[in-house]
Amino acid sequence: MRKTILRVGAAIAAVLIVAVVVWLVYIRLNSSGTSSATTRSQPTSQITRSSQQGSQLQTVDYNIEYDGKTYDKNVVVYVPDAYKQGTPMNILYLMHGSTGSGEQTAQAMQPLFDQWIAQGQMEPMLVAFPTYYPDRSFVVSNYSADYPLNHFFATTEVQTVMQKVESQFTTYASETTDQSFEDSRMHRAFGGYSMGGITTWDVLVDQSQYFGYYMPMAGDSWIGQTTGNSSTNEVADTLVSGLEKNGYTPNDFKIIAMVGENDGTKSSMIPQINALRREHSNVINDNNLIYWENDNGGHSQESFEIETEHGMQYLFK
Repeated sequence: MRKTILRVGAAIAAVLIVAVVVWLVYIRLNSSGTSSATTRSQPTSQITRSSQQGSQLQTVDYNIEYDGKTYDKNVVVYVPDAYKQGTPMNILYLMHGSTGSGEQTAQAMQPLFDQWIAQGQMEPMLVAFPTYYPDRSFVVSNYSADYPLNHFFATTEVQTVMQKVESQFTTYASETTDQSFEDSRMHRAFGGYSMGGITTWDVLVDQSQYFGYYMPMAGDSWIGQTTGNSSTNEVADTLVSGLEKNGYTPNDFKIIAMVGENDGTKSSMIPQINALRREHSNVINDNNLIYWENDNGGHSQESFEIETEHGMQYLFK
């Protein structure tokens, strides 16, 4: 009888242990599934993505009117671990190429920025990733059709982006006013790859009062399409027109132009660089217009990353 009671007791205990284990597994799986579903259901503009190094990707929403219609947009901001609200930090606006987006570019670059900062190749800075497409319906396979959007962003939309981003993060602009942006221009950079590089040249023409550093990659200027003056020398004249109008000296700006050695855009960038140096030596010199080729580089995401890494050593120095 005693043995029977012991066996029954052991069986009951085993059943209870199995029940507890099953219940714990159920709770864990159910909780984990709920968390994942919640993250997936959030709008992109509400997601904060953190890295192991402590940096974050945060989004800033805004709306813009283009061609008579208002579009809801956002810009993704890389926030390094060293950033502290209330302490000013330099800021780079970095533009994607054809068919890309700010969100895609930010996600690809975040781990690289973390690595470069940790290795001392890049000083901690805010990096804003805007998108020049009003929405994804504007994405077409013909990249040359993007230029009106690039030009609109450089001449109009960039100011809205600056106001929205720099009202939420502490930069060297004490206020989001034109005067404050002008006073802090040497703490603000604009760069981009491919069509983003083309956008960068337009920013140089129209926004030199707000930006002290420019990083055009894998793209020459297409400003001749809007001015009607498309010869190499005429384009060079237009590119320096904003600098000259604002009375800037060679020490008041820096352009870091980069391209892959085997990139097809190299053939159009070199004549433009040469014309700027030849025709405007009173403003342009080897110290403020740096031209660098990425050895064996083509027109690719890898080249974009390599060129961005190289350009970082010149920013805010």
